[in-house]
Amino acid sequence: MAEAEVKPQRMPRQGKLIKPSAEASDAEVIRRSSSKALAFKPAGWLAYTVLVLLTVASYSPIFLSGLAWSEYDQVERSPYQSMEVWTDSWLPEIIRAEDPFTLSTYFIEQKIPFALPATHHAINLLLHITAAIFLLKILESLKLPAAFSAALVFALHPTALQTIFWSGYREELIGLILILAALHFGIQNRNAKDFLLLTMICAIAYISHPAALVLPLLLGLCIFYQNRSFKPVEYNRLLPLLCLALFIGVWTQGTSANTELELGERFGISAQSLHFYLKQALFPMEPALFYPLDQTKEYTVGAQNNFLPFLLFIPLYILVAINIRKTWARGLLLGITAYLLLLLYGLSQTGTFIDGSLALEDHLQYVALPIITALVICLSGGIVRSIDVKGKILWRLGFTLIVGIQVFITTTYAYSLSDRAQMWYNLSERWPDSALPKYALIDTIERSGGVSNLLKRNEMIEIIEDILDQQPSRIELREKLARMYCNEGQNTNALRQYKRILRDSEPNDEFLLEAAELYDRLGLSWDAKNARGRITQ
Repeated sequence: MAEAEVKPQRMPRQGKLIKPSAEASDAEVIRRSSSKALAFKPAGWLAYTVLVLLTVASYSPIFLSGLAWSEYDQVERSPYQSMEVWTDSWLPEIIRAEDPFTLSTYFIEQKIPFALPATHHAINLLLHITAAIFLLKILESLKLPAAFSAALVFALHPTALQTIFWSGYREELIGLILILAALHFGIQNRNAKDFLLLTMICAIAYISHPAALVLPLLLGLCIFYQNRSFKPVEYNRLLPLLCLALFIGVWTQGTSANTELELGERFGISAQSLHFYLKQALFPMEPALFYPLDQTKEYTVGAQNNFLPFLLFIPLYILVAINIRKTWARGLLLGITAYLLLLLYGLSQTGTFIDGSLALEDHLQYVALPIITALVICLSGGIVRSIDVKGKILWRLGFTLIVGIQVFITTTYAYSLSDRAQMWYNLSERWPDSALPKYALIDTIERSGGVSNLLKRNEMIEIIEDILDQQPSRIELREKLARMYCNEGQNTNALRQYKRILRDSEPNDEFLLEAAELYDRLGLSWDAKNARGRITQ
């Protein structure tokens, strides 16, 4: 008996194969997963210091711009621009349509004893860093690989710069913080205090940002990722949050002031926006404040291009369904679905350029940006670092390269925004058919002394001519053009402008005297006499 009992123990050592039971396999998987969880090391104070300092350094050039609430922007980016007192932010009709917390912060920053543009940008940058820290906390709670890398890539992402720099988009920053904070406490779920905080944050988030209404679904995805199976009892705590989301969602519905478009136009714009958002999230090589919207026939109803961006996700979902019991598949399901859910808000909106025309804007993707960033970085980091020691070295080199490229692009872009003339020049180049950025460029150069390294004298003349072709009633600009023609010796062009100005307006005495002197030089004594006759002094 003793020998018979020993033999089964020696058989594996002699090379014979024994198929393990299903229970033993599951136990081994759980043991390895637990071992990896215990080995997971969260980011320390040095990592947080690097994240904060690199982010501040990359975005810091915007503090040199001195621009907040641009006078050239003809679009009301926030109801704050037409409010007189902070109590207007908490009127019932405003709470239903806008974020009262964000509106209140605009009034608070007015009381801070520092320059408004610098204060405005500093608050926005601080909010962005806070969102990146919350993202890091969430990824660590889910025990995802490369958590710090994903948070740092999001913090340095160039497409976040529009939300931070251009006034009126702070609701995206605050909305993202509330969404991430709710996910953080919802994933922790340590005690009743966490659930109470989660409920309070969700209520505020639902009012602050429409994208937050999908929070119960996001938390459900996180629970599924952590538990490896669907157990209804685990989702009971989401029912109050779901009911609250439905109630607030119904209460605030129908209050959006978004541009009214037909169904076909809306679908075409949404398809183009999805393609644009993916490109900006993954390959942000040419960042800008506003991007022209392509309204050509390829984005009409029935065009195949409309469906292509959405069809890209189908193979990924099929792959997830086949491998649903594997951790990486559940992580992929969490990332893709969370990204699409948070992106629904941006896809339902239409961006607007400063002259009111339709545009593509990065800020509409901001609340979904950390999800797609975490999905790509964590998935790539997990694959590369699981190879062996060489894989870890390769990951560190690749990640360092990515961060270096990001810092370069973001800093360069921020620096181009710090020079207001350069900023308007870039916008006028990207929007050649719009007169407003050209006018802002000319006006900015004039206010800075009339000298610029961006434009030569003949280029300024061409820009002013383009503006007057679209907006002939700008008399002050026409006077400027007439004087420039005189300085360049283009007397015929100058004469034509002076005559038109005197015919269509009542210029001041100084301009009338200039016109009379030009008429004298050209031998037009009768016109010179009439011009002097209109001088009041």
